[in-house]
This record gives sequence, structure tokens and C-alpha cells, in this order.
Amino acid sequence: MVDDKEKVRRRLKEAGVKTLPGRGVEFRDPWGNRVQIVEYANIQFTKHKAVLEGMGCADLHKSAAAIEELSRKGIALKEG
Repeated sequence: MVDDKEKVRRRLKEAGVKTLPGRGVEFRDPWGNRVQIVEYANIQFTKHKAVLEGMGCADLHKSAAAIEELSRKGIALKEG
């Protein structure tokens, strides 16, 4: 989970890492495990505000699409 998926894509390319075909950012580690890079804003789970602050990530927020998806499942998420 990252805050900037495209930045990771660029860094992987610079490092010579072959990404897997598709829209996402996925690659295989040296042992063959598939690694998927996902932006925090687009995933359904969230961390408590105090945890984000403690990690130095207080500026991370969910995308409108992720909040809407959670809402449709009956999970209210209040950002702020």
C-alpha cells in the first residue's frame, strides 16, 4: 500500500523490475511471489487517525469512490 502508485511504477522501471501486464502495478519478487501495489486512497480498510498521525501519514485520505463503496456496504467513514 502506497500513497503514489505511479511513483512506484516509475521507480520499479528505473530499477529494471519487469511489471506484469495490465492496468495495475504488479510484479514478481525474486522468489516468484506476486506483489500488487495499491494506493491507500483506493482501498476499503482504513487506519485510525491516531495511527496515521503516528506513522507520519496524517495527510492520506480515501478517494470519493472508496468512500462511496464503503457507504454502499453500510460502513460510514467520516474523513477529517
